[in-house]
Amino acid sequence: MLKRGRPDGPIKLITLGNGPYPRPDDPCSGFLLQAGGANVLIDIGGGVLGQLQRYIQLEDLHAVWISHMHADHFADMPLLYYAFAFSQKRLRKIPILGPVGWAERVEAFVKSSVDHKMSSYFQVVELKDRGIAEIGDLRIQARAVEHGVPAFGLTARYGERRLAYTGDSGPCDNLVALARGARALVAECFATDIEIPSVHLTPEDAGLVATQAEATRLVLTHLSLGLSQEEAVDRAATTYGGLIEVAVTGTVIEG
Repeated sequence: MLKRGRPDGPIKLITLGNGPYPRPDDPCSGFLLQAGGANVLIDIGGGVLGQLQRYIQLEDLHAVWISHMHADHFADMPLLYYAFAFSQKRLRKIPILGPVGWAERVEAFVKSSVDHKMSSYFQVVELKDRGIAEIGDLRIQARAVEHGVPAFGLTARYGERRLAYTGDSGPCDNLVALARGARALVAECFATDIEIPSVHLTPEDAGLVATQAEATRLVLTHLSLGLSQEEAVDRAATTYGGLIEVAVTGTVIEG
């Protein structure tokens, strides 16, 4: 049980991976959110579960938050179920927060001669726009975004510190709302210039969101294939005048 107290100290987001498919040194999308002793896994794409255990043991995980159910953000969830179901010692039930139907999707994937229920090992929570989760003194608010499927970005707050993550999304008003005043906006930029309809951000889109939200700095992640880090930063700088960096596996982002 996490103890509540007076929030003090940084809020950190450790990049576990950000690729559209797992590569030897770069799993799919996933981040470890840490503040006040809380450990929350943000997205659980292919390869993320193994990378997570470089930083914490599974028994020290307090919650999982899933932005949407595309494989590059969700594929390791059945494996997390196996990790809890087959653990040599009983792990405490932690909340898994994801779009409506996430539990049934995993149950169908792991079904065998018997039904496997997520509720046997997890607290099943379904996200909704503006819904708030509290893990100790860490407060996470979901905002619905535009991705062609039910999808959410988030704002994480710890005391006076705020950090925002877009998940996967095309330009929309809720991105500005979730990023407003954040010390760091972590924004995907997987869109190509000809993507119609727009369900991802270009670097220019990400920069514009950061500018409109008055975010202190912009961290680009989930870059489109063929887009170099240098080009991504240069393009984002045409719409945003603050500090810009690119997250790679192992990057620690403080808010």
